[in-house]
Amino acid sequence: MNWAIFVSNHPRYDTDCYHSEITKMLKCGSSENGFATYQCSNVFVTVKGNIKLTLCCKGKACPQCGKCYTRESMLKIGVRLFLRVSYRQVVLTLPEQLRIPFHNHSNQKHLYSGFMILTEACLSELIQAHFKTDACETAVIIFIHTHCRNGN
Repeated sequence: MNWAIFVSNHPRYDTDCYHSEITKMLKCGSSENGFATYQCSNVFVTVKGNIKLTLCCKGKACPQCGKCYTRESMLKIGVRLFLRVSYRQVVLTLPEQLRIPFHNHSNQKHLYSGFMILTEACLSELIQAHFKTDACETAVIIFIHTHCRNGN
């Protein structure tokens, strides 16, 4: 399996969390992951029988389930947006040198909260510098995506 080869080449991914997510992804859409059976009871249907639908994994590493999660999140945010207001998506990436120290930090809640506050301040300063005015009002929605965390 390619996952085993990948992990042997990149041992930092050899954790229970990653193994669990990859295992879920590989079973996505298979009967192994669970299924629901429906029976058509419509008297006007000439072909009767059961319909078996396999369940998705809802895993973070799964391309299909991740796409659905992203779409649902954007729809939830979209209903709260104002008409005639410009919105931009900015993706900020934590430098690679900081990823392991952030991951291993003893008080991640405090660290990530501070990181989000700093991110908002940097974005506001950048926007004000770009438009050469401090009259710009900004509002931000910040998602921190860290692998193997539920994002609460």
